Amino acid sequence: MENKTIRIEDSYTLHYPRETVWQKLNDPTILAACIKGCAYVERESSKKFKAVIRAHLGKIKKDFNVDLDVDDSFAPAEYTLSTVVSAGLLGNVKGRAKVELQEVAEQQTILHYVATISGKGLLGKTLPLIEGAASRRVHNFFDQFVEHLAD
Repeated sequence: MENKTIRIEDSYTLHYPRETVWQKLNDPTILAACIKGCAYVERESSKKFKAVIRAHLGKIKKDFNVDLDVDDSFAPAEYTLSTVVSAGLLGNVKGRAKVELQEVAEQQTILHYVATISGKGLLGKTLPLIEGAASRRVHNFFDQFVEHLAD
């Protein structure tokens, strides 16, 4: 099996102003609550988050240290999160999510995202096997995020 890139894309119509959605997308507490298996998320700087995610890869249970780099040059219209998750001998996984927020009315924002995941080593070779699970995880994050907007 050769390494592969997974692409996941979706949109949500949210009944909140873009600024509210933007603030919540940058709240470490909300991010942690929306990421399945996340122990914590903390902001290290305006351009960086750090997280620990507990994941199960078959019979392997592992805590992954995750550094998220933020490019918010076009705030509050869009930002891009980039990360590399290293799993030692298992290889690594690179993720990137571009999130766009389009304000279409005073209380309505369209959130559109495109996420890509690629890998090297054993993890990269298993991406085709976990594509469905990865897609569900990304969709689950945004479903959880929508629920947390009301908080």
